Amino acid sequence: MAAVLSSISLTSSHVNDLTVQITDPFAIHGAKKRPLTPTRLLDEMPEVSVDNLTTPKRAPSYSSIGYTVSPKSDTVVAIDPHDLKLLKVIGRGTYAHQVALAKHNGSQSLYVVKTLDKSKLLLHKQVVHTLTEKKVLEKLYGHPFIIKLYSVFQTDHDLNFVLEYCQGGELFFHLQQQYSQKFDEKATRFYAAEVLAALEELHTNGVVYRDLKPENVLLDSQGHVKLADFGFAKQEMKPGQRTFSFCGSPEYLSPEMVKKDGHGIETDMWSFGCFIYELLTGLPPFQCEDMLRLYRLIQQGRVWYPPYLSGHATSLLKGLLCINPTSRLSAAQAMEHPFFTLSLDWDELFQRRMTPPIVPVCHGRDCTDNFDDDFTNTPVSSLKLQPGDIIKRLRRDDSSGLVPRTDAFQDF
Repeated sequence: MAAVLSSISLTSSHVNDLTVQITDPFAIHGAKKRPLTPTRLLDEMPEVSVDNLTTPKRAPSYSSIGYTVSPKSDTVVAIDPHDLKLLKVIGRGTYAHQVALAKHNGSQSLYVVKTLDKSKLLLHKQVVHTLTEKKVLEKLYGHPFIIKLYSVFQTDHDLNFVLEYCQGGELFFHLQQQYSQKFDEKATRFYAAEVLAALEELHTNGVVYRDLKPENVLLDSQGHVKLADFGFAKQEMKPGQRTFSFCGSPEYLSPEMVKKDGHGIETDMWSFGCFIYELLTGLPPFQCEDMLRLYRLIQQGRVWYPPYLSGHATSLLKGLLCINPTSRLSAAQAMEHPFFTLSLDWDELFQRRMTPPIVPVCHGRDCTDNFDDDFTNTPVSSLKLQPGDIIKRLRRDDSSGLVPRTDAFQDF
């Protein structure tokens, strides 16, 4: 959520010998780690559906194994945005010009206000993606490992999401704090399992996420995962359906997305494999500063597995980093892999009873120590409010958010 997003040129045409990169990806260009603000891509190709992929296996949803949520005790009543005091900047993006920690003057509750520039959304044709993000978060409100969207409001210039404050910050931040910049298998198993639980629920509900990476995995104050930033998500993806948008983070793109052959929910499972690989090794499986060479590596799909990885970890990664999406493990199948089943109880995980590997160090409720100083040292900009701008509580059966307006954002 905190990542700065930018477009990238694809004009380079030289492709050199890739033998070294394929043999040992850690040797690529000095094995530079991507910065805290990795490049993301978006190609405004139309969404197309092609019903010719196999149906993935589906696992039980979180609600079927005992997890319950009570929205009445955890929602925001209608309030005046003037009662929100913005405290500190904790992130920004191409369209979100500010992501700020906020406190409600009356209740003293803490939220995150993500402010998106309407003009940029219109210019870059991102209105549909923004509305999709809102709808997905509404639909999945209450899932233990997906960030909560409490409210939305808009002004003449901005759209605003009022979100759950995850005090632990990005998982990527904590990964970088490790001495070796990687996690052991026990810690990786915990974070991967909670992310997998979120992905399985998304896929069960016909949502493909398309932007999994450690930067979009947040930790709450207890250290549990919250999947965030659904700006590239797509709804109503039926089993076997494909779509042709080109989006995500370069190192995490699947072979089918790179080739623009069309992709379905299976693309998330490739990214999930890249995610686990990075947690275990400190780097994504494919690294190259030249985008065309990077895409060539991804399409070839030759992964180097360090010898210190366990057999179960390597087996899981091979099942996820499979070039053919129809042969790739589904979320449900991954949940049944020995890497997880031999060491954790899924019911305990969904109930959040497992002890997180990292409990974020927090000095007070409004502590922002787990966020990048580049953001927190930035002066906070006040909300551009007009009389009558009211935050309206989101109901589970309410997809409008606000009284419709006669413009492109009337459904927000």
